Amino acid sequence: METLPPGKLRFIPLGGIGEIGKNLYVYHVLDQLLVVDCGLKFPDEKMFGVDLVLPDVRWLVENKAAIQGIVITHGHEDHIGALSFVLPQLGNAVPVYGPALALGLAKNRLGEKKLLDKVKLIEYGPDDVLQLGHFVVEPVRVAHSIPDSFGVAVRTHAGTVLHTGDFKLDQTPVDGLLFDIPKLSRIAEEGILAIVSDTTNVERNGYVPSERIVGQTFDRVISEAPGRVIIASFASQIHRMQMAVDSSKKNGRKVAAVGRSMAQNMDMAAALGYLSVPEGIRVRADDIATLKPDQITILTTGSQGEPLAGLSRMAAGDHRQVTIQKGDTVVLSSSPIPGNESAVWRVVNKLFALGANVIYDALMPVHVSGHGYAEELKLVLNICNPQYVIPVHGERRMLSLYAKYAQEMGWLPEDVFVLELGDVLELDTAKGEVVDRVPSGAVLIDGDTGKEIHELVLRDRQFLANDGFLNVVVVLDSESGELIGGPEFLSRGCFYMDSADELLAEAAEVVEKLLEDEDKEEEAPRETEALQGDIRAVLKKFIEKRTGRRPVILVSVMRV
Repeated sequence: METLPPGKLRFIPLGGIGEIGKNLYVYHVLDQLLVVDCGLKFPDEKMFGVDLVLPDVRWLVENKAAIQGIVITHGHEDHIGALSFVLPQLGNAVPVYGPALALGLAKNRLGEKKLLDKVKLIEYGPDDVLQLGHFVVEPVRVAHSIPDSFGVAVRTHAGTVLHTGDFKLDQTPVDGLLFDIPKLSRIAEEGILAIVSDTTNVERNGYVPSERIVGQTFDRVISEAPGRVIIASFASQIHRMQMAVDSSKKNGRKVAAVGRSMAQNMDMAAALGYLSVPEGIRVRADDIATLKPDQITILTTGSQGEPLAGLSRMAAGDHRQVTIQKGDTVVLSSSPIPGNESAVWRVVNKLFALGANVIYDALMPVHVSGHGYAEELKLVLNICNPQYVIPVHGERRMLSLYAKYAQEMGWLPEDVFVLELGDVLELDTAKGEVVDRVPSGAVLIDGDTGKEIHELVLRDRQFLANDGFLNVVVVLDSESGELIGGPEFLSRGCFYMDSADELLAEAAEVVEKLLEDEDKEEEAPRETEALQGDIRAVLKKFIEKRTGRRPVILVSVMRV
């Protein structure tokens, strides 16, 4: 990593660009680095056997001695979820700064990995100023769907960058804590070199509704439900927990948190003072069966259709403590993350089939986004009035639309940067330009083992899912190399064996002809590995021509 001259600043996104999730952004001045957020994202339906998707931090690991700290903006998984994977790669020596709730949520994950006693976690509040080497970081409270959410002003010798984090302009937030517009305005008056802004809801016009609307809906749903109420949301949605507790208390219901992450976060939020649970309201998950259906509200995870989460297991009928029954009301208090839609609706359909009344955002306002709509994004951009505009936290269309709005508002095209993962954007007061690229991308994790899944393994899984596999066995004379047995075929997911006699006979002829031709051309029998490659190549061409499919082809050559 080169040392930058004074007056130069570089911004390097290693996640959160062209995607929703795995936010990780790097700032570089002189010979030092600062990281903002360290999140994960969940796999889409084509990532077979993948449980988590993490940012590729190879470049960070190579330059870990330069990192002054990791600053966390809030406690959602797409901003903290990769800490337990990334910190060990950095030697666990890099300090992590975050608000109390975010660190509390992170501790749960770090504890599961037995890392709590190895990492340094430092809490910051809304009035703190952090001196991290050449960086001065000043938090700015924002409104979001989780308490203790912040943007950060990153002050450097080259200028100040306002990193918004996730935000909306909620005038009646559940916790009563407003976006600190006066502080943002003060920072803006001092001059902002660049804004790095959330763009998630840039496609939606106007202003996002207040979170309090969800509480009003919970009141109605819980008061009218004839039986159990099951509310599914992210385990980090502390505001939703509070609204569910309050509505349940009004209607004489107990509350049970089902699932380890939901129960852990409820305990932690209550201990830190972010959640108020009246005495006698909460019951253990094992006690649900002892209560009448109209006396219990159940909080669980699984609003994104995750196969191992509570709601999905209930819908599949294999949850230990909760079996869906007629008269249950199930509330999905979230909207599907892009890529999760099919999984969510699959769970919803199963719940309906089991006799549950399922309520989701299209039917009633049981979810409000934590991300501001277009007019909120424009307002914050105007307040900041930066020299440069850098949209993040969105898919490519979102970044491009935000850039379009910025240009319509008066920013020059050359001062608005729609980046790619790994781009190295260099800024000074004269100009901004992408000057380099660093290694970036995604690391795929198997949740059971915690090990990385190589992209070639994922590709094979995708081929298997789409086109199946074909296994062929041939037996050759070990001395002459002549065919003395087979070819024998076994197919799974490619074609139905019992109705493919003609196709298999032609495939056998293709293999036999290849072996005959090689016998004529070669003085000595070919090496087994080379012969396997030849058989695989001719079969691949033949099968694709005849069926249009490209199965994974496994070739076994036996010599006797």
